[in-house]
Amino acid sequence: MFKLSITPMETNIARVLLNTKPDDKKDSKTPLPLGKFDPAITIDLFPGPALLVDGQLNIIHHNVYALHLLPPLHNRDTFLKSMVSRCLTNNCPDAQKTTIKDNNGLRHYDLTALPIQRENKEDIPLVFLFGRETTIEHNLTTALVDSRQMFKDLVSCSTDFAWETDTRGNFIYVSPKGILGYTAYELNGKNSQEMIIGAGDRNPFDTLDKITEMELWLNRADGSMACLLVSAVPVLDAKAKWKGARGVCRDITHIREREASLRRANKQEHVLSSIIATIRNMQTPTKMFEGAVKATMEGIKTDFCCILQKVPCSQKGFTAEIQHQRGISLTEDVIANLCQKALEVWQNEAIPQERIQTLVFGDHQILMGVTNHHTQDNGAIFLVRSGETLWHEDDIHLFRGITSHLGIAIEQVLTYAELERRAYTDELTGLLNRRAFRDHVNKRLKNQKRSLKSSAMVYIDLDNFKLVNDTKGHVFGDKILQDLSRLLQDNLRVGDYTARFGGDEFAIWLDEIDKEEAIIKAENLVRIATKLNQNACLDGPQLSLSIGLAMSLPENPATLDQLMDQADQALYRAKGTGKNTSVLFEPDIMGPNNDKGDQDA
Repeated sequence: MFKLSITPMETNIARVLLNTKPDDKKDSKTPLPLGKFDPAITIDLFPGPALLVDGQLNIIHHNVYALHLLPPLHNRDTFLKSMVSRCLTNNCPDAQKTTIKDNNGLRHYDLTALPIQRENKEDIPLVFLFGRETTIEHNLTTALVDSRQMFKDLVSCSTDFAWETDTRGNFIYVSPKGILGYTAYELNGKNSQEMIIGAGDRNPFDTLDKITEMELWLNRADGSMACLLVSAVPVLDAKAKWKGARGVCRDITHIREREASLRRANKQEHVLSSIIATIRNMQTPTKMFEGAVKATMEGIKTDFCCILQKVPCSQKGFTAEIQHQRGISLTEDVIANLCQKALEVWQNEAIPQERIQTLVFGDHQILMGVTNHHTQDNGAIFLVRSGETLWHEDDIHLFRGITSHLGIAIEQVLTYAELERRAYTDELTGLLNRRAFRDHVNKRLKNQKRSLKSSAMVYIDLDNFKLVNDTKGHVFGDKILQDLSRLLQDNLRVGDYTARFGGDEFAIWLDEIDKEEAIIKAENLVRIATKLNQNACLDGPQLSLSIGLAMSLPENPATLDQLMDQADQALYRAKGTGKNTSVLFEPDIMGPNNDKGDQDA
């Protein structure tokens, strides 16, 4: 049997008591209590690792919980060796924390060594080594510390913003970096509701329910707007009482701005594509301008839009002509100011100027774009807004692209007009050619079915014109033809058509005229030849006009080809009767197969 010294005192206090001086021992009234026990039973019943060892770490007895301590004891672990030695040397308990490595990793223990008092001096000094394994606690504590450190590191380096609020919605914790231009110090204690733009009841910073990725707009420190994506959970105490909320938020302003920029770019591309398609598929200039104005107003919010074209004018050099307009009704003064502004820019074309300008006329905000093609101004486009709403940078950017494409469109209109002019007019005289004359007269014949009014087809031949070319030359002859064209046009009414079929042959359509008036008009045309002779100064036969006249009667309708054939027959009859006269086609005298005969030009 062994005696075990048992004391409830601390290790250092026990050391002092066990190493008392002889004088102190005399004053001690009672010795330390001693207990007798069987160490093997105590070790077996101990709920943790327990062993009985000697000073050389030889194991006398151990329980099942001490199996992981056996290898280091067999290997004479330095730490355990020193702990046992101190216990025996000082003859007092020794408590330590230790970590032991085995095949499964590290194991942690809180160990205590108690000296066992020998009954005989010859007995080997023994130590009761016991304690508890704290591996799980240590691992949990380490994991908790690592987790807290990891959270701290993530929060410190994350672009997300972590926060917590109290019951009043005031921030009580924020990430060290802050957010929206606020420092963490500035946000601490700040009310979240004050930062939200148009929140209403949508405030995730004092939520009672879990929120996942709510999109919210807040004010930055500089007053600008920012878009945040917020996730939050309510904070409850042990009694399930709501204490506030905590969560994270991410600044996604750049994402929303990029999306908005992409939408604007797509919108601009759509508008410009629509205008380009309108230009490519142009059926008529009117439809092209109409489509361009419509596409512009769809792309840019405006109250009024108009397109001006720079049109040559003999008196002022050029004038501003409105090709198409759409939107609110503007006063004549505003329209006049728009045209005048365009004229001022065109007149100073040689001076470098901004192609896009913002103007203010009264309470109207104006956006003006000057169109050009190959550096030559050819038109302008105006957008008008009523009120004080200014033009956004995106509007101006889109308007710049529209203006550029519109310059090409106006040039295409001018090209179209020139091609149409060449296709429908006589190059020398500017009168209608045969094709254009037929198109116009066919339309009048259709109208005649509704109006039930007679009209007349007139064929004109310039007598003795060959003599002019032979004696004066073709250049002089061309001048005579041009003079005749002007004389014919001066003697026509509004609604009448005149054309040159080629050479010295001309045709006139007298619309809505009776037979008597048509005959008088033909006789008057015969007399204008005297003016040509004044310019021709011919020796020999003089210039004169032979005219054939055919009536188009609603009660006896004829086709265009029939009318032209009848007028042609009447013309040759006039030339056959001596020229310088007019003849009316009479069906009873002139048949459809009547021989015209060969007449001198």
